[in-house]
Amino acid sequence: MGSGNQTRRARGAVRVQARRVIKESWESQANLSVFLALTVLVTFVLPVLGFGRDDLKLYADVAYSLMLISGVALAWGQTTLIVIAGLVGLLSVAVRWMNFFSPTTIDQVWADLSSIAAILVIGFILLLQVFRPGRVGHTRIQGAIAVYLIFGAAWAHAFHLIATLQPGSFNNALGPHSDVSEWIYYSYTTLSTLGYGDITAVRPPARLLSVGEALTGQLYLAVLIARLVAMDVVDWQESHHDSSADSLQPEGNTGA
Repeated sequence: MGSGNQTRRARGAVRVQARRVIKESWESQANLSVFLALTVLVTFVLPVLGFGRDDLKLYADVAYSLMLISGVALAWGQTTLIVIAGLVGLLSVAVRWMNFFSPTTIDQVWADLSSIAAILVIGFILLLQVFRPGRVGHTRIQGAIAVYLIFGAAWAHAFHLIATLQPGSFNNALGPHSDVSEWIYYSYTTLSTLGYGDITAVRPPARLLSVGEALTGQLYLAVLIARLVAMDVVDWQESHHDSSADSLQPEGNTGA
């Protein structure tokens, strides 16, 4: 009887310890690495391997839903933030899937708007973790890269929105195509200021958005590097000051 109780208590202790380890690992910014890996996987790796070739819209909506769930989970432990992110994310996913099953122009407009809002919320959550106090490690840098990548996704939705509301805003050298992969491609080439020229903005709203994305991409990198370097310097100074103070601490008297 006693051994059975001890076994149950041991199993309960193991479960509690496992939950604690998982929680601490997730909150120790390992979540930033997971989110970055998922973003790279669904945006670049899987499409190259042929996923979504038969039904690109279905693949895009499934990938977006998975990324949104992972992004909302970044706010775990922050009640207000996770509630807001969850509501925005739920609305965005619902609107996108409504547009998938009954595609209309107005549904597409709302899908783009809700997607931009949800991506901005996730970007805000990521930046809170990237810039929170503490040592600047590799996970923070991975989180900052993830922000840069989802910025590209948000701008892709903005370009698609403009093309939907004002057809002919962009000139495509390969013909009038408008699937999601082309907007992702155009967005990232603009964000990184490559600008190959095969897709060009020809109307004022589209041109303004393109310039805005190019400026955002360059300013983000400049501000990010400056901020992370400053945080690392401050952390080094504080740790160096603490070690110096400890070394100057007089030893206590051992005698009476």
